[in-house]
Amino acid sequence: MVQQQTIIIMHNSVLRAYAALPKNVRKQFENFLEKFQENPKAPGIHLEKINNTADDKLYSVRIDQKYRGVIGYQKESGVYVVLYIGNHDDAYAWAVKKRLEVNTLTNTIQLYDVVTAEEQDAALSQQHNGATENAFVPPVPKVPSPADSVDGVPTTSENDESRSAFSKTSSNTARTSVTAPMHVGPLPDSYRQLTIQEMRELGVPDPYVNIMSSRTSWEQFEEWGRRLPDDARAYLELIAEGCAKTDVLAMARTANEASSSIAAASHPVSVPDTGVEGDFRKALTSYSTQQSFVVIKGQEDLRRVLDAPLEQWRIFLHPYQRYFVDHDYHGPFRLLGGAGTGKTVVAMHRARRLAASLLRQGSRQKVLFTTYSRNLATDISSNLKQLCSVEEFNKIDVINLDRFVSAQLKEHGYSGNIWFDGSADHGDDLNNAWSRAIRISGIHDAKLTVPFLKSEWRQVIVPAHVQSVPEYLRVLRKGRGTKLSRAQKLEVWRVVETYQRVMQSQQAYDVDMAMSYAETLLREQNGPKKYAHVIVDEGQDFSAPAYRVIRALVDEGDNDIFIVGDAQQRIYGRKAVLSKCGIRIQGRARKLRVNYRTTEQIRGAADRIFLTSGPDVADSVFEAVDDTVSPNSQVTEFDDLNGEEAPVGDSRSLMMGPVPEARLYVSQAEEVEAVKRWIVDRCGLESDHLDDDAWESASNDGAHQIDPRNVCVVARNHFLVSQWRDIIDDQLPYGAYQLGPDEDNRQMRGIRLATMHRVKGLEFDCVVIVDVNDNVLPPNSLCAEVGNDEVALQELYKQERSLLYVAMTRARKEVLIVGVGKPKQH
Repeated sequence: MVQQQTIIIMHNSVLRAYAALPKNVRKQFENFLEKFQENPKAPGIHLEKINNTADDKLYSVRIDQKYRGVIGYQKESGVYVVLYIGNHDDAYAWAVKKRLEVNTLTNTIQLYDVVTAEEQDAALSQQHNGATENAFVPPVPKVPSPADSVDGVPTTSENDESRSAFSKTSSNTARTSVTAPMHVGPLPDSYRQLTIQEMRELGVPDPYVNIMSSRTSWEQFEEWGRRLPDDARAYLELIAEGCAKTDVLAMARTANEASSSIAAASHPVSVPDTGVEGDFRKALTSYSTQQSFVVIKGQEDLRRVLDAPLEQWRIFLHPYQRYFVDHDYHGPFRLLGGAGTGKTVVAMHRARRLAASLLRQGSRQKVLFTTYSRNLATDISSNLKQLCSVEEFNKIDVINLDRFVSAQLKEHGYSGNIWFDGSADHGDDLNNAWSRAIRISGIHDAKLTVPFLKSEWRQVIVPAHVQSVPEYLRVLRKGRGTKLSRAQKLEVWRVVETYQRVMQSQQAYDVDMAMSYAETLLREQNGPKKYAHVIVDEGQDFSAPAYRVIRALVDEGDNDIFIVGDAQQRIYGRKAVLSKCGIRIQGRARKLRVNYRTTEQIRGAADRIFLTSGPDVADSVFEAVDDTVSPNSQVTEFDDLNGEEAPVGDSRSLMMGPVPEARLYVSQAEEVEAVKRWIVDRCGLESDHLDDDAWESASNDGAHQIDPRNVCVVARNHFLVSQWRDIIDDQLPYGAYQLGPDEDNRQMRGIRLATMHRVKGLEFDCVVIVDVNDNVLPPNSLCAEVGNDEVALQELYKQERSLLYVAMTRARKEVLIVGVGKPKQH
């Protein structure tokens, strides 16, 4: 047999364990890995077979006198797998109960608990006897298992148990969260109807197939599901949670395909056929393997992996996500997904993949990664720097589209400024321009107000690219509540033409005019395009003119445009139909449905916000959290970015946690005191004495305290954020850090504070949404500006619900919503 080149891979649980190690042990582990890469069989490694294991591929290695590692080694393929790091005795106890092997049906390397023949017989006998109340509980290792997590998050939240906390009266008062009960009762028919073959296709190892097929209750499922490999358990949970079996099976089949590169490795790993069944090396190409294992290729790879133990999105992706990163598309592609499903992560990894491809080709073209807001562009740029090599990052331009367009106009000699609707500097100027256009045109129709005309311009004339009176008379005004006669349409067009002359006289453009000019410039350019690929993040916030600019930026062809978005998060009121902007996605549109950020309790409460659609936005939030929304309510509807209605609320989270809390108080003073108590309960009063290492240790040990940097207080506007910043800075010991246009500086201490717009794209352990009041959501000023335009009002209510949805779904673990008012009677 030809000697294989040594390959070293690492299980994702090792990174979590590494982050929890004392600082000096982390350094020793790093030194060990460096030596291990140089020569895994060097005498100083102390690679020794572990006795009494069910799997003869498991070895121990010495980190120091106290700590040991567990390594899997397949001699035939030359692959070493770093599996575990912990105390000496714990490491050996862990290894005795584990098996590492390739599932030959799914071509996936799997790590899971050994199950004995006696345990199988007892489990099946228990099922046949119908004994569910006093179920046999198989022994579980004392130490945590890497298989006891889904995508890096424990299957049972640390918040499911009381967490000690600090209060003003006691430094050791236990806190009991309002926690959702774990799943109880019978499993749904969709799970119980899974066939043996389907179980195997979902990655369930053969020793577990009969056991998992015979589970009838959630208690039995969780009792045995924790022992399965990550990939199999995740798929079974999705079906048990209600996802369609056909969808999950399709996801699993996609995950079992071979990718063209190894996830997190800078260069592809060649995979010669060894002829060995269950070859680790061959299984490295599977998307499912890449969900849990990362190839370590050289010192640069090792450093990159160890620098991101708590940001595993940089290394590990769900197989379904990885598929969209790696796949080639013969034209534009659109990927939808609710908050927390990893759309932006997929977009960033795809940008990196395309940049690497351009580098290999020696191309002078680049990748443009664009999003709607400057804040998001700043955050994404920071994350891409961590994800990419220097060369890859230099092949990617990250810029929000408004700024790109502004630079494009200036580069071609256009003078003047872009006036943005609602902005502090020119929002009033824009309204005044419309008012002046109405006066000059001599229009006195009560319907043709400034808000109505702005809306008609933005929602009808601009998207349809209307250039003349005849075109406007023919254009469809679908969705516009106010009907217009032919005479009124002529008056509207007269105002529109006057408005454009008014703006020209002031050497100013609204953003739609600016986009139109930029599109023309791009289409008139000769020679090769600067960009080979465009990645669009938060695609739901882009207007029709913006998408026409994007279409003009890049030649039509393979992998030209990749768009990710979610209409539920449309917080800027813009809408477009891709096909009408020259971006045709027929047959190239998919959706992510697994939530990786939030708990199922937070996801469900956030989705319920859209079970109503009326003006009582604040009230409906409290109803959504309390799950008391009337079944007769009018549901808020959303589109798929291409003019069709899209279903919502169809994602699932595999994490459980406390039920979000929503409380109304009779005064703002009571609201403030409640928020302070809630934060102290999670962060403790000794937090100001902890250094960064102490916080890191406290955060990783199962955590009694939460780092204040992982708590964010969110409010509707800058004024409210400033008020709360002063309150927290003055009355709590942690300090306050208000997020501005720059990225979040994690070196700065303090509770984070941000507007609902600024918090977009970020995530925290805990989120507090304050001042959820009738006069704040929506703001009285916006309601007054819209006036009696019913269509515009409905869009405003929808937008405000989306803001609340965004704020809630920034939380990984816990959400508190507070306001001042009288509880609604049911």
